Amino acid sequence: MNLNKKNYLIELVGTFILVYAITSAATVYSKSGQLGVIGIGLVHAFVLTAIVFAIGYKSGAHVNPAVTVAFLITKRMNAIDGIFYIIFQIIGGILAASVVFAIFGPAISSSVTLPADNNVIRAFLLETAMTFTLVYIVLTTAATASNKIAPLAGLAIGLTLGFNVIFGGSISGGSLNPARSFGPALITGNLSYNWIYWIAPVIGGLIAAGLHRLLHEEQDRQV
Repeated sequence: MNLNKKNYLIELVGTFILVYAITSAATVYSKSGQLGVIGIGLVHAFVLTAIVFAIGYKSGAHVNPAVTVAFLITKRMNAIDGIFYIIFQIIGGILAASVVFAIFGPAISSSVTLPADNNVIRAFLLETAMTFTLVYIVLTTAATASNKIAPLAGLAIGLTLGFNVIFGGSISGGSLNPARSFGPALITGNLSYNWIYWIAPVIGGLIAAGLHRLLHEEQDRQV
């Protein structure tokens, strides 16, 4: 599938909006305590829903390297486009974290995703499982012919992210997205556990892609 190169920039902008909203909410919450875990989860749900509705028809609204990897595995995009998608998503996450740092300063450190109680295994497994649910929903709601997002997919995708963050955020940080975690970690210089938020989401995405190919072979074939 040959994608318009503008889609790379669209993915950058979409990822920027996602990471900007999430890291800003996490930073403000740490200072005021007014949002709570449910509020943070709703921020995730609302912003991703808005992004999918806004740019899903154009770039597919991946805004997440784990999603892009799954699209590559299910042969919904070629390797070159996939690589550039991921590069621009990472850039978008870094730019978003830079803006939040410029606004809130060192308080952005509270938005860095870290395993609770340094329990790496629990965080790794949870991030893998949560990302699996998100990517599977994304894959199954993508339109078969155009590979764009179906009309009401934004709501399903946004809610999936939101409920995962509500119950998993206090345990693993609720990332499900390497670009979301890498930006704040890089800006704050706290990369100690960042490998979790690369490897676990990618594994979750790969599992989702494999299961999707097994259960929805006709959809992937049409694409």
